[in-house]
Amino acid sequence: MDLPELLRSLLPYLRPAEQAVYLRLWHLTGGQGTCSVRYDDLCRSAHISTSTLKRTLKTLAHKKLVKVTFQAKQATQFQVWERPLTPKGQPTLGFTQPKLYDFFTPEDRSLFLSCKRALSPSTLQALEDEADGDPYQLDTLIMQQVFGADRQQKYAHLTLNARPN
Repeated sequence: MDLPELLRSLLPYLRPAEQAVYLRLWHLTGGQGTCSVRYDDLCRSAHISTSTLKRTLKTLAHKKLVKVTFQAKQATQFQVWERPLTPKGQPTLGFTQPKLYDFFTPEDRSLFLSCKRALSPSTLQALEDEADGDPYQLDTLIMQQVFGADRQQKYAHLTLNARPN
């Protein structure tokens, strides 16, 4: 796994101390493999305390990302694995996509949300099926049902097969 893939599939699901320690160990092993390093050196390079390091290693081991083999009077041996923690669906780097209605005027947003809440469960389910699980596409379909031609024209730039960034 290369670094961009690691950033997408693993790091967003780790806490900051876990990210720092895992990245240090991942770098030392060249991705996957083993390395030996002293706790003090690892703490210093990750900018964390020894107690935080111990808690972090326990969490990383529980997530099956590292295996720690403590050796008395020697550097500790670490086995590092690359294992994506990405839940089903598209990785998001911890950011959520903006909702279509985030780009509406306050008045239009209020109208849109009121109409969306008023849809019957069967209508909403049919629209969800048509959107194929894409929440942005679902909101586009709802907008096309509840907004008149003038309001739809006002937001046409948001619905032309491209999501705003």
